[in-house]
Amino acid sequence: MKHTVLPIAKLSIALTVLTAFCVPGSVYANPSATPGIGVETIKPKESRRIAVLDFDMASVSKTGLSYGLYGNNGASKGISNLLTNELVKDGTYIMVERSKIEAILAEQNFGQSGRIEPTTAVQIGRVLGVDAVLVGSITQFNVEEQSKGGSVGGFFGIGGKKKKQLATVQLSTRLVSTATGEILTAAEGKGQADKSEGTGRVFGIGVDTDSDSSDRLLGEASSQAVNNIVTKLTAVAPQLSALPSVLPVEEMVVADITGNQITLNKGGAHGFRPGMVMSVERVIKDIKDPTTGKLLKRQTESMGRIQLTEVDAQSSVGKILTGTGFKVGDVAKAVE
Repeated sequence: MKHTVLPIAKLSIALTVLTAFCVPGSVYANPSATPGIGVETIKPKESRRIAVLDFDMASVSKTGLSYGLYGNNGASKGISNLLTNELVKDGTYIMVERSKIEAILAEQNFGQSGRIEPTTAVQIGRVLGVDAVLVGSITQFNVEEQSKGGSVGGFFGIGGKKKKQLATVQLSTRLVSTATGEILTAAEGKGQADKSEGTGRVFGIGVDTDSDSSDRLLGEASSQAVNNIVTKLTAVAPQLSALPSVLPVEEMVVADITGNQITLNKGGAHGFRPGMVMSVERVIKDIKDPTTGKLLKRQTESMGRIQLTEVDAQSSVGKILTGTGFKVGDVAKAVE
């Protein structure tokens, strides 16, 4: 049998290519592209994280006031929840839980009364650790009763004999980059419904012909408007992916140390991604307000740096780049 001897140069090239494809997990090491000693180029999933804030009411109609659709549990939150759910189904972006957004807003004293300006949206987005924030306005949200004598525009029980109801919902949104502060896109959506039968969704909850017709029609119109917005937002995903990632401002805490690996208590749900470099620090003193007990400042000393290699929703694993003497309870902050 004849054997072919592979030249040393070709064998070296083959081994190099094979090694590149055999790196475990999502880690791809490229020594010529490493930003620092021991730091690997890690390519995680490129989906960007966005947060949808409550819509503001730019237009008040008698319909909305009559049916109690404004306020904490009305159209503002309802439209925001519906849009978040539809974006989750679409899968283009990683969405932040609405409950977490509300908790951060309360903790940081960010008010959501009235229109949210881009500068405020950027601040909120950086606290949340997201790449972009969606702010929006409900510019039209009403039901008209149309009679043989004509439309009576948004009022109930006035005018001639009722012929049909027409619900109209119009939305205006802006997607703001947390990294640059620029408005990536301004998307509008409009929906109308005038059917007297069938099913619809009122803020994500299915309703049928037994439900109040105005609520059902507004739900159908809202779904149409939201779907228009989703289509336009997904179209700008490549533009958002091209921008630099935003580093989360939350601290992580070291939960376990095994060999060269450190496990931390936060993960993808908090904005952390594989490849991030963390500064691990030890708290040496907490300075608190003597009257309120609120933490004013924390003094720390640097223990070293680690790089995240594995991230799930609630935890992360990193490898030690520099430093020694790490302990459970040390804190870690994203620096790269």
